[in-house]
Amino acid sequence: MAVVISALDYIVVIAMLATSAAIGVFFAYRAGRNQSSVDYFLGSRQMSLIPVSFSLAATIMSAITYLGTPAEVYVHGPMYGVGLITRLYVPLIVAYCFVPVYYRLKVTTMYEYLGMRFNNKVRYTVIVIKSLYEFLYMGIVIYTPALALSVATGISLPFSILSTGIICTFYTSIGGIKAVIWTDVFQAFSMLLGAIVMIIAGTVRYGGVAEGWRRMIEGDRGIHLNFSPDLTIRYTFWSNMLGPTLGWLANGAVSQSLIQRYNSCKTERDAKVASYLGMMGMAVIEALAIATGMTAFAYYYKCDPLTSGKISRADQIVPYFIIDLFHSYPGVPGIMIGGAFCASLSSMSSVLNGIVAAAGQDVVKSVWPNMSESRYSMTTKIISFAFGVMTVALAFVASFLGGVVKTIVTIGGMMRGPVFGVFVLGMFFPRANSEGAMCGLLGSFVIGLTQFIGSNVYSSPYRPPPLSVEGCMEFTNATSSMMTTPVAYTEVTSVSDRDGGIYASPSLYTSPPPTLHGPAYFTMSYLYISVLTTISCIVIGLIVSYITSWGNPRVVDPRHLTPLVARYSTNMRTYGEHSSEEENEYVTLKQV
Repeated sequence: MAVVISALDYIVVIAMLATSAAIGVFFAYRAGRNQSSVDYFLGSRQMSLIPVSFSLAATIMSAITYLGTPAEVYVHGPMYGVGLITRLYVPLIVAYCFVPVYYRLKVTTMYEYLGMRFNNKVRYTVIVIKSLYEFLYMGIVIYTPALALSVATGISLPFSILSTGIICTFYTSIGGIKAVIWTDVFQAFSMLLGAIVMIIAGTVRYGGVAEGWRRMIEGDRGIHLNFSPDLTIRYTFWSNMLGPTLGWLANGAVSQSLIQRYNSCKTERDAKVASYLGMMGMAVIEALAIATGMTAFAYYYKCDPLTSGKISRADQIVPYFIIDLFHSYPGVPGIMIGGAFCASLSSMSSVLNGIVAAAGQDVVKSVWPNMSESRYSMTTKIISFAFGVMTVALAFVASFLGGVVKTIVTIGGMMRGPVFGVFVLGMFFPRANSEGAMCGLLGSFVIGLTQFIGSNVYSSPYRPPPLSVEGCMEFTNATSSMMTTPVAYTEVTSVSDRDGGIYASPSLYTSPPPTLHGPAYFTMSYLYISVLTTISCIVIGLIVSYITSWGNPRVVDPRHLTPLVARYSTNMRTYGEHSSEEENEYVTLKQV
């Protein structure tokens, strides 16, 4: 049974939600009725560096990160944190290889680039794939934290879903990208405050950093640099380098919500700096989430609430931890829980605005190219409202789907690597053509799907380090005694957001798992999946491109290539050398 939070906590949570809504109203009022599409989607390309940087950080760090990453570290240890090293160089690659291409083309959506570089078949195929995944993402990013909060704190599940969905839809629809960016700033501070307070309070409670680290070591959760090439080990040095590198490159380079922020900046330099600072900000928030998981483990290292049945899922550990620490301080749990709500709002609003941009620029403008600006602005706001309602409905439907959610989420996540591979083909390989891009996209998805099916047939030999309940009598307090729901699962599964993608995987086995072990291909660490699918897309794409253009390579507009490749490539021409037919096609795509 969950502990019911106080009335003051509810007031704090509602006040934080109301603040987000008020920001949307403010920017809608400032924009007036004649808000242009450029202002609605890109802030008139006049957004300042600092708020864009904060917004970038908050966009990716969802409530699944706020709750799921600490749960991952709590169960499996902090080895996942070794991947933070990649955040030192990945932002530089994004800033200097991808951002200039989008910014110089002045696109509103990243899909416009695919139409310019390849053709509309590739463009709309990627739109469908990404949009379906992002709709699901928004539903899960609302539902999963809401479920964890309802079980661990007593907050009503419908209240969590409706409050997040309605408020987010409201301020995103009326305020556009400016409202989304400035609410992200507020929400980023809320997330940071919540994580820092939890870490400090927990560390003080169990006796300091040194004692916490001693407990981590004793619980077999130290940082062990494992250089084994074994693909089935969940965390090795290689998986922590390769997986996060490809994952965060995909995150920063082919995420519509991020690209809108890059192109909302005043100058290309600002866009580059914002992308770097934003991704470094993501690393800071993620480091705090990892530290939160370590703090929670040190606090419960002899009385695990998951094994003892006080919670039923690993991603409930943070809400439970909040109540355990602050149940005697009314209002403080509200601030912490408000941080989780803010994390949901920041992710949903950003993705929602990005999907609406794609629907407007890539669909509505294609069908009705001569639509007036005022009618187009109203149309996009109606689309935003409709998509928001669909997202709330998806969040409610998720509560009835059970294991189906895990399957859909994982399949959707597999498309991240192939989609990133298509953009790499376009920007880094002048010889790549539309046939190669389409074959690479579909072929690498089949490879990922095969791996997914096999992973459900064969079990991984990896098992998480043990959790202890030896000292549970030491933690008999009001909170613990009230939360006695028994574990009723053979496999406790939680959804988490790691390296920019959503993963649904077993967190802890509470009874003997299956023993049918298969080839490493089917039992590899989840960190290698994006590596597998991205490389497969590039290799297949290049092979098909060379075969289909043998002896007659297509020349490429240098603006469609990353600056370094454009500088040294000979297989391209300058803008203006297109044939009349190609010129007209390019202009049409640019207008769309």
